[in-house]
Order: sequence, then structure tokens, then C-alpha cells
Amino acid sequence: MTTNLRISLTILTLGFAIEGAGEAYSLISSGAFLPGTSLVFLASTLLTLLGLLFLFLGRHEWNEIHRSRAARTNLIFGLSLLGGFVAAVEVAVLAYYPSLGIPLWSKVVFGAALGSLVFGTFATYAYLVFHLVRRPSRAVLVASAVWALIVSAYIGRVLAGDLPSILAAIGARSLSVDQMFAPVDYLASYLFVSYFLLFAAYLDAHAVVAKGLPTATPVRVPATGGGGTTR
Repeated sequence: MTTNLRISLTILTLGFAIEGAGEAYSLISSGAFLPGTSLVFLASTLLTLLGLLFLFLGRHEWNEIHRSRAARTNLIFGLSLLGGFVAAVEVAVLAYYPSLGIPLWSKVVFGAALGSLVFGTFATYAYLVFHLVRRPSRAVLVASAVWALIVSAYIGRVLAGDLPSILAAIGARSLSVDQMFAPVDYLASYLFVSYFLLFAAYLDAHAVVAKGLPTATPVRVPATGGGGTTR
């Protein structure tokens, strides 16, 4: 029984439903309810970390193929977090050394880094179960990732243009997380499409896992006796 894998899938699936519903309502109500882009960055990150934690705890339940897949998933998510780290370091450097100004490259790097943080979480979700779901659901996962990439690109572009005001707010000691991401709150609402597509694909993953996954890979062991090998 792949208990920890099921727990991981359940955590992520419920998260997709909740975040997708919140973002969809925000879009329909024209911003009357905005969960805040900070939640897209922070809640999605925490959700993913929790899901990956249960994958790590249940790594003994996986065969070699699933273990290598989980390892690559961790790498993808780590690279997305690196984008957030790069953006934070860049802002800190530019704020500490105002004489550097705000060159064009700094805006490009800032926008790309935060865009990769958003997209990286969705890429993590899609890659994690791509080998578990059936072919139609694989198409759904690809569509989810592509849509997230488009929205992330727009988010990155807007935040890149907003870098001067972010630095100005830091200089005035008045910057908050919500204030930093306020310009792209409405854009982030469009991620509801990706969330709902992931929700559908993960339901399929639940069905596949419920049928049972192999937990061990056959290993050749040299025979101690006459000849041949044993398995």
C-alpha cells in the first residue's frame, strides 16, 4: 500500500481545489475577493513542501522508477525556489547600493526569477504524476503547465516593471509582501485554469495508485552455489 503517496496526492489535490476556487471567484467577482498573489507564492510553496515531505517519508514504498521520478521532482521544485532566492538577493543588493540604479538587466532578472518561481511550482505538480496518469490526463497536465507558463510570464513582466516602486518602498521602509505583489493580484487569478486542470489530473492519479503500484524492483543476486543467478 502506497500510503504516503496517497496522502501526498490528497494534500495536493485538496489544495488545487481550494486555490482554484478562490482564484476563480476572484476573477468572476472582478477582484471583490482577492486571495492575494502572496498566497500564490507562499501557500503554493508550503503546499508543495508538505506534499514532497510525504513523498520523502514514503520513498521506501516506491520502486526504482518512482524514486528517480521523485528525485527529479525535488530538483525541479528546488530550481523554482532558487528563482525566488535570486529575486530576493537582487532586491537586497539594489536597495543596499542605490548608486547602482535600476538597469534594464535587473528588471529582466527580477521578473524572470519571480515568474520562474510561480511556473516552477506548477511544473513540479505536473512532473510528479505524469508517469502515473493515463494518456488523456497527461494532455491535461501539459495544458496546465502551458497555461501556468503564460500567466507566469505576464506576472514576471508586470513585476519587472514595478521594480522601481518596490525599491522606492523599501527605501521608505514601507514595503509589505501584499504591497509588493498587489500589481499582479488580478493576473494571478487566471491561474485557476491550471489549478482545476491539475485537480482533474490528480483525481486520475488517485485512481491509478488505488489499483496498486509495484514496490520493489527485481535485483539480480549472484548465486552462492553451482551456477546461474537468483532473483
